[in-house]
Amino acid sequence: MKIHFTKKEYQTLLDILYMTDWVLHAHQEEAAVESAHYRELMQKILAEAQAAGLEDLVDYKESAQTYVLNRNFMERSSAAQQMAAFENATFWEELVERLARRDFLTEYGKEEALKMPLTERIEKEGPFLKHYDGEFGLNGLKNLYICPPEKTNE
Repeated sequence: MKIHFTKKEYQTLLDILYMTDWVLHAHQEEAAVESAHYRELMQKILAEAQAAGLEDLVDYKESAQTYVLNRNFMERSSAAQQMAAFENATFWEELVERLARRDFLTEYGKEEALKMPLTERIEKEGPFLKHYDGEFGLNGLKNLYICPPEKTNE
């Protein structure tokens, strides 16, 4: 199969590869075997940078025999900013949802919550979501503190 990309389309493809690679590997210390096929395809695509006229965006690391997106790519691409915006939105959404779920389960208990119809759970969890959404919307993390662990007399 052959697919022909314009220079602009190839650069967009590099953006997509960057974002995908970040999602798959940013929080891993070692390359996961499960995602090796993604890395292999990325290498194949990055190897075509010269043919696409965008060799200034990709470097070849001889020691690792690997193509990498370089500083020029990062300066030209909006992918990093898009990923930062996504991570920021995800952080707040997850924080609100996890704290609301914690408080909901504290209030009603896990067993009781599991007995509730979905619509009832959603209705009863709503005030907790609204509370945290409002709080973080107004104050960010300013009022968020972690209580020190309780001392035990052991």
